[in-house]
Amino acid sequence: MISKKVALCMVFILCLQLVLSSIYVSEAKGIVSNEQEVQEEQEPKENEEILRAKETAHDNSDIQEISDSYTAQLNKWKQEFPDYEPQKTPQNKSLLQSKLAVPSMIKSSHENEVYKLQPKYLTNNFSFSMMASTITNGNTVTTMGNFRKPSDLSGMSWESIDHYSHPDLKYPTDSDFSNVTLSYSYYLYGNLPEMNSVLAPALTIETNTGEIYYARLWNYVTNRPQDDWEQENNIIFPARRVAGAASGTQGNITIDFNNLYAGWQPYQKEYNVITHEDGTKEYIEKWVKNPEWKKIPVGDIKKIMWAYVPTEYDGTAADDYLSDSEKFMVKMTNWNVSGNDYLGKEPTARPGQDLRITDDYDDIYNLTPERVVSDYHKLGFNGYVTMYVGASHYYDKKYSNGAMEVITDYPFNSGFEQWYDNYIKRLSEHDFKLINSISMESVDAPADWWQRTWDNTPATSGWVPVPHLLSFTNPDVQKFYKKYVLELARMSVKNGMEPMIQEGEPWWWFMEGLKDKPPTFYDKATKELYQKETGKRMYEFKSSLESIKGHEDMLYWLRNKNGEFTLMLRDAVKKVYPDAKFTVLFFTPSVVDRDRVPQMMSIVNFPYKQWKYPNLDFFMLEDYDYLIYDQKDKHIKSLTYVQSHLKYPVELIHYFAGFVNDVEHLHVWDNINQAINDGFNQGFGEVYVWAYAQVKRDGWILPDLIKVNKPTGLYEKPFNLTLSTTGDKILYTIDGSKPTLNHGTVYTQPIHISGSTDINAAVVKNGQITQIYNFTYDIGIKKYEYDAFNRIISERFAKGEKLYIIDYIFDALGNMIKTDRMIIDNN
Repeated sequence: MISKKVALCMVFILCLQLVLSSIYVSEAKGIVSNEQEVQEEQEPKENEEILRAKETAHDNSDIQEISDSYTAQLNKWKQEFPDYEPQKTPQNKSLLQSKLAVPSMIKSSHENEVYKLQPKYLTNNFSFSMMASTITNGNTVTTMGNFRKPSDLSGMSWESIDHYSHPDLKYPTDSDFSNVTLSYSYYLYGNLPEMNSVLAPALTIETNTGEIYYARLWNYVTNRPQDDWEQENNIIFPARRVAGAASGTQGNITIDFNNLYAGWQPYQKEYNVITHEDGTKEYIEKWVKNPEWKKIPVGDIKKIMWAYVPTEYDGTAADDYLSDSEKFMVKMTNWNVSGNDYLGKEPTARPGQDLRITDDYDDIYNLTPERVVSDYHKLGFNGYVTMYVGASHYYDKKYSNGAMEVITDYPFNSGFEQWYDNYIKRLSEHDFKLINSISMESVDAPADWWQRTWDNTPATSGWVPVPHLLSFTNPDVQKFYKKYVLELARMSVKNGMEPMIQEGEPWWWFMEGLKDKPPTFYDKATKELYQKETGKRMYEFKSSLESIKGHEDMLYWLRNKNGEFTLMLRDAVKKVYPDAKFTVLFFTPSVVDRDRVPQMMSIVNFPYKQWKYPNLDFFMLEDYDYLIYDQKDKHIKSLTYVQSHLKYPVELIHYFAGFVNDVEHLHVWDNINQAINDGFNQGFGEVYVWAYAQVKRDGWILPDLIKVNKPTGLYEKPFNLTLSTTGDKILYTIDGSKPTLNHGTVYTQPIHISGSTDINAAVVKNGQITQIYNFTYDIGIKKYEYDAFNRIISERFAKGEKLYIIDYIFDALGNMIKTDRMIIDNN
């Protein structure tokens, strides 16, 4: 099973095509439903996994194709200029020194405008084995990352078509770069070839008709020393430049697109041999025009890309690794664009709304934080943002013991840390509040961190790249996660934010895709700790469907270890930052759904003693599978689960509505809109849409909602139901039919609810129905739920402004083992 966060978009891969747009397998937050589905839903999901694994393999082959193409170009230049020796330059400054002052910024002349090559709309894409990010600060653009293979390649790009924005925010398309000029100063640090070397960054131009051109950027360094071909041919290129002391690591570049050429340089040496009558040979060299030096057509550009590779670059060495994770940084200051660069005015921000946004680093890694946060604001989002940090790309790693493995000394790689620090800073500037969401899943965690079945099979989700579920009892996992949450808190405080951490995927796993669905709480650390604390060996459940009779104490012990891990992280953060807040994200379909979750897994994954109020500062709830599969009754029951079982006041519960996993299922947005409306009417402290990747992909915007004085539910006595909306009017029916513009009653006064009532209410705005919501009420009855053996498992009734919920729990032999009675306010 992949979690709500890691799922379907784990294979969200942005192809480089022929010029490296990206080659990055992304684990997107909230893009696939839980793998714990009822049996009849399992087959399509398994087929989808197989398909997506094949898609991933296809994209990996594209990576190699692009790398081969880039390598071929560099090798050709080497062969054509075998005697080329780059000028000696001083050693690169350290990455730490790179934070020193750089030349002052040029004041932007594009206030409130969108223009070509605008820094915030640059993207950064790269090989999966490496890591990189691009951030902006005014007219400064910084790319930082880590190379881990000789074949790694990162590309910072401008694309003429906006592929990454919400439809309401896309910048206009203009592929004509005639009369455009770009200038900037560059600074190179770390493991990068120098600008005047063969492997130096080359500007790649792709046209809309498919042609690809490579421009050697060193030729456009305006203050470089005079090149030998300039001296020999008595020319200056670019025209009117003044030779200076630019080096391979520092200089000024001006690119006049009207005079942009492909090739190494305009002239090359030609060698002739003359044999004299006496047999002696005379070698004569002369400068001739380079036939490959051609003006690049810039009237129909699709993409412009700056390529960065390690000094050891070999695009054919896909199976080789660097000895360490090698840092690099490119800083471009005084970025200035002029000429034919205007695209339009910046879109006006929508009014602020009460709905909150969630996001996922693995969905937006390739965008600048400036763009991401600006777009939140323009779409009307404010207040809380929950950001899923990810399962594969926040940490640093290197090749060790036959595989890539997490570097555990420090939790972050340089590319992620740069990006996330800038992201928090920009959120703070827009008065957002950030909840840092962590996961108990990891692609590259050491093997002894993994949860395992009784026969040592690792707990995995079945996706590519494969994430492993981590053990709560492993001391190294605990140590790393303490560092992890403390660093997230530190970055928040540094940028003026209240530190808030959410623990996600707090589960002992079970392998639903395997025969017998075995549980995965048998890693070495867990077995050893159980024996140490109890004096007994763990009983081996070979199937999660086995009877738990006689082994309940072991399951309760596992449940406590799950909850104790939560409190350990909470206490670690609060010890350093006493005002920090800590919470858990609880996914009811994977833990407490009796139709799909084995009893033992519900026990070990619901540590109510540790999670109950007030042990956590607030509590986060999600149930999106019920929205995807249109399970309305289960969704409604989920909305009262946290209040009834953990006693959190409703205002301290944050609710996550669902997501739409692909464009073939856009109808699910109606269920999400319903869930958002339910969340607000339930009175939850915060309600979120899940998640930003789907919001912008589908152009979703928050529809007008309908506010009611009593949420859907069970009540003791009749009442008058009031409805209100920001739309123009409400049309409703009470006979189960859907209202239309010609069918239904216009709401003008409260509706008297005296018995079982099913209301469909439509928002009408500008003469159109924009959304239909359902409200269902029962008055003065008891509601019962039965299992497959016709045993009562739940009853509900209302009395004295309270809702009473009684759950009956049976063992595998049919004996009632527990009765839970929960009471919540029924407003």
